[in-house]
Amino acid sequence: MKTIDAYCSACDHNVRLVLTDEPVQDDPSPIHDREIVCLEIGEHCSGALCPVGAVPPIVMAARLVRNGLQTEMQPIVKAHCPACDNSTDFVVVGPEYCICSECGTTSKRDAIELRQSRD
Repeated sequence: MKTIDAYCSACDHNVRLVLTDEPVQDDPSPIHDREIVCLEIGEHCSGALCPVGAVPPIVMAARLVRNGLQTEMQPIVKAHCPACDNSTDFVVVGPEYCICSECGTTSKRDAIELRQSRD
């Protein structure tokens, strides 16, 4: 992964970005392309699309979790994941959605049983 700085018009200043690694070329079916992941996603990301990554803020937050880059800005709650059938940490990425930190499944917050972590 490579870290770069780029100007964000929503924040009106430079933000830190990560360019994920390209898939292995020898692999017959790479599961993803190289992605832009903003490390400074937050409350100022209220528009329909991230001006840097051209995706909704919820997708950018999902990229953070999927690439193991979640920041301290996203709250984490304990819940049972219906996809991987484990009691795990969920990263809250918006008012309605959270993402399982173990399998990466996105769920509606009201569809899972939330148990606040007491840590």
